[in-house]
Order: sequence, then structure tokens, then C-alpha cells
Amino acid sequence: MSIASPTAESAGRGDGGGLPLVAIVGRANVGKSTLFNRLVRQRRALVEDRPGVTRDRVAAEARIEGRDVLLVDTGGLDPEAEEGIPRAIAAQVRLIVEDAAVILFVVDARAGVLPLDRLVADLLRRADRQVVVVANKADGPLQDSASGEFHALGFDEVIPTSAEHRRGLVDLEVSIAERLPEQRAAAPADSAVRVAIVGRPNVGKSSLANALIGYEHQIVSDVPGTTRDSTDTHLRVGDQEVVLIDTAGLRRPGRRSDRLERGSAYMALRSIERANVVLLLLDAIEGVTDQDAKIARLALDRGCPLVLVLNKWDAIDPGERRRELHRNIDRKLGFIPSPELLEVSAKTGKGTRRVLPRATALVRELRRSIPTPEVNRTLREAVERNQPPAAGRRRARFYYATQVAEAPLTIAVFMNDPKLVPENYRRYLQGFFRKRFDVRSAPVRVQLRSRSRASDERHDDDDTRREGR
Repeated sequence: MSIASPTAESAGRGDGGGLPLVAIVGRANVGKSTLFNRLVRQRRALVEDRPGVTRDRVAAEARIEGRDVLLVDTGGLDPEAEEGIPRAIAAQVRLIVEDAAVILFVVDARAGVLPLDRLVADLLRRADRQVVVVANKADGPLQDSASGEFHALGFDEVIPTSAEHRRGLVDLEVSIAERLPEQRAAAPADSAVRVAIVGRPNVGKSSLANALIGYEHQIVSDVPGTTRDSTDTHLRVGDQEVVLIDTAGLRRPGRRSDRLERGSAYMALRSIERANVVLLLLDAIEGVTDQDAKIARLALDRGCPLVLVLNKWDAIDPGERRRELHRNIDRKLGFIPSPELLEVSAKTGKGTRRVLPRATALVRELRRSIPTPEVNRTLREAVERNQPPAAGRRRARFYYATQVAEAPLTIAVFMNDPKLVPENYRRYLQGFFRKRFDVRSAPVRVQLRSRSRASDERHDDDDTRREGR
């Protein structure tokens, strides 16, 4: 095997996926999730409308003073952690601050400075990151003036806010924008396919990585990744360069499952942000869990295609148990469109030779440009088969469509008024485009855009005249 000189990878510091990362940290019940919802300007559902699939969102894109950022919400730090307060705080905070460009340290303006706040502040000072103290629950002038005591935590800026009542958010966004790193020019296109191995702790991620590296692939180099817990391995699979991103499972800071799940979801997010395709490793013995579904949602939300890799397949008896396992996958991961499923044993190597070729092929299938006439023909056919519902006397009118992005496949549909299209019809269009263009295990996005107002009004007048005849 030939070993190339190590090359530096992107160094985090908020650069996940090209977007600076803004993390929200603090103890429990200070209003972190409410602040998260306000900054992303929408209420993010915590529970999916399917049984058994929780959607505990840890990240979303937000626009702050004209800059796109990745906003990350974290679980409340638990003062009753079984293994001690300092260890629980360190595990949670260090996980986030490694990558953050700006940290929003949320405290309770009504409660004042508490000992747990001081412990978090001490860790943040040593981490040497840009920190803004957010004195939340400052619902009036009295709390605004009392928030000055948080300067004792040792940070330059304390901003009183009330996320619930939308007070102080403008000042907070200005402060965030001032601390964001300068925008860098887009990096040259990289021909390598970045493959991230993600999953819950102890499902065999490192064993799978070793199995994938150990076969006939030519190892180019092993270089440290963006975090202490991650290693990028450069391989060559046929004529395709592959960067294998293996992230270690979360080291358990305590025995609370919610803290473990939050942390493992964030570990998965760090890998997904840098990947072209995700290998979601499932445990055939345990079956699919809600946490597996969360990680799958994270990948699809970030526009990343998925390959489901069912590990420990050799440990499952043939027959009804295997059929039950497939039903479990269909039930818990049914939201994945046309999923790719590979059954392997990382321990014995059985089935692992198919994994990287299938992952790289999936990326190649998605890296394509669809001619605009074909996109428009597909839109016309979709509308002819299923007309959008009328909204009073107005009806949605679609003018034309074009592809605007490859990964994920994104179709812009120009029309008279996007407000006339209900969400279920948008999903219908997404499904129609997905089926027609044979998109597997990956999201398809449909952006509804309004054409010029004058043109819209002219078409709406025509609609009204026709309906009046």
C-alpha cells in the first residue's frame, strides 16, 4: 500500500458543512429550546406524527443578520447526574464547544447566578471561544437591570432577553453576527466521496470501519479529523477516492439516557455535516430504536443520502426473527424514501465488500443535472394527474420549474402564490419528482417561488373572470 503525506482537514471551529456553528448551552429550564425556536423563526416539532419516531431536533439552519449559520440546541445540564456535576457538565459542554464559532450561554435572569452557572462559565472560559451570555426570562425592566450581575461570570457581553416574549432578540442577533468568523471563498470542488459512519454507541461503527479498510482498497493516508473523536481515512475504491469518516460513539458521562441520546445525535451531526453519503449502522440484535430514527432524520434534514447497514446479521436466526426485524425497520424508518438496506457482519466481514461500492454509486446517481424541459414535463404531468386544491376563488397556477441544486435534488417551481399550496400537495410534488427521477434514500426538495407581482395579479384576474362566466 502507498501512504500519501497527511493533509489537514477542515478544523471545525464552526465550519461544519461550510456554515459557522452557533451553540446554545446552559443548565436545564433556562429557556434554551424556546430561544432556539425564536432564532430559527419557526416552531420545530419535538414529536413526529408517527408512533415511535421522536424528532428531538438538535440543529437547524438560521439566518442571523444576513449570515446563514447552523444553530445547535443542547440538552439541559443535569445537576443530579449520578457521576457528579463537574463530569456531567464537562462531557456536555466539551462536546459542543469543540466546533462552535459562537456560544450562547443561557442563564435565568430571574434566578440570578447559580453555582451550576459558574461551573459552566469556568469551562467556557478555558475553551477560548466567543461567548455571549443570554440572560433569558428578562420579561421587564426589573430583570433587565438585575441581569448585570451575570458580568461576574467573566464574559464581556450580557444581553437580557425574553425568548418567550421576543424581547431582546434583535440585540442578540447583532451580537452573534459581530462574532461570526469572516466568510471564506468556496473551496474548490472535491472529487472524493465523503462517507460518514454514524449510529448509536456500541453498534459496531469502528468494527465496520476496520472491515472496510482491511480489504483490497488502497489506503492513501490516515489523518486526524476535525475532532479528537474522529479519524478520516483516505481510500481508493476502484477509480473513486473515498474519505471514510469514522466517529467514535459518545463516551457515557452518566446513566441518563436522554443525555446519552442528545450527545450521540450531536456526534452524528458533526459527521453528517461533512459527508456526501451516510452509512447508518443498525444493530440487528437490538432492532431499530427511536435514536436510530433521530439520526436518520438528521441526515435527511441535512440533505444527505442514507445507506442502512444492518450489522450483526449473522447473529440473527433465519425465519420469523429476520422477518420481524424487517417489519421493525419498515415501521420505524418508513419515512426514508426507497431505502438502501445492506445486511452485514462487521465482525466476520460478510457482506461488507458491497458497502462502499453501493455508497459511492448512490452519490454518483444523485450528482446529475436534469434538463429543464424534462423537469417542466414532469411538473405538468404531476399537476394533470392531481390538481392542487382551490383556496376560495383563487387557485394555484404553476408556470415553470427548474433544477437549482444537485445534493439534495432541489426543484424550484415558479407560480402565482406559494401560500395557495398546502403542505400535503408540496409533499405530493416531492414524491412525484422522486419517483420520476429515481431518487433513492435521499431527500428531494421543492421550493415554491412567486413570480412577479404584476404577472401574478394578471393571472389571478384571468382566473376570476373565467370562474365568473
